Amino acid sequence: MSVLDGEEYLAEAMDSILGQDFTDFEFVIVDNASTDRTAEIIASYGDHRIVTITNSETLNLSQSLNRGLVAARGDYVARLDADDIALPGRLRKQAAWLDAHSDVALVATAACEFNDDTPPPGRPYPTPPADHDALMAALSTNSIIAHSSIMFRRQPVVEMGGYPETFTYCMDYLLYFRLASKTRLAALPETLVAIRSHPGQITALPSWRLRREVEAVAAFTEALNYPNLAVPVRAGLKRYRSQTSIRLALIHARMAHPVAAAGWLCRAAFCAPLAFFHVVRNGLCNRLEHTQ
Repeated sequence: MSVLDGEEYLAEAMDSILGQDFTDFEFVIVDNASTDRTAEIIASYGDHRIVTITNSETLNLSQSLNRGLVAARGDYVARLDADDIALPGRLRKQAAWLDAHSDVALVATAACEFNDDTPPPGRPYPTPPADHDALMAALSTNSIIAHSSIMFRRQPVVEMGGYPETFTYCMDYLLYFRLASKTRLAALPETLVAIRSHPGQITALPSWRLRREVEAVAAFTEALNYPNLAVPVRAGLKRYRSQTSIRLALIHARMAHPVAAAGWLCRAAFCAPLAFFHVVRNGLCNRLEHTQ
């Protein structure tokens, strides 16, 4: 867990981990140079399983998580954001699944979304496919895995350098594709994590979407360079990149930036002409259907 000024929800997130029925773990928390009561809240627990790392300056999330990975000693690593909740049985069920499937390096779970007015289970997220091939095909068209739901084998992730530190928003997505190029991924259909939606989170900031979409295009491009991608996955990534480039063109058009908008449209068409054609055609068809 990495936390930056998370005093409002941190205790609830910590309680959800410390209250798990699987107790053989260390709880690595990276305080990302918080200026609120985060450090005080962590210290108040006095639980010997908690390992605290304090950053001297604020790092991006990839860098902060990698500091935690270096400090971790367990065979498996479970992720949780400091405003989310691990539901009962999560650690036990994911650890048991990895124990029983030595060919799989990462297992995610289904997730739900909640807020202060609607406590868990809240609204269910789309359930990620259980099988590796189906899961990768789904990931090539939609970021279907909740980052807070994953548990992975620490050693292969450390060996490949951890999270890609040049990425701030899409590092989890690239982690999945890096791992998939060498091993297998899977997902449990049971909802074992609750993702909190609240006004203070980074995804609620107006500037977040533009920065994330730009980074997503770079992430798709990098993922396409990874080996062992199935043909449908490669095609899906190209379509996903084209769709994202078109969204960026529309965002810039609404911001009255015609040159930037034209540039993103050209990039979408040049990088994947066939995918661009299908995206535009489907978009026009959908719009025509809505106007009839």
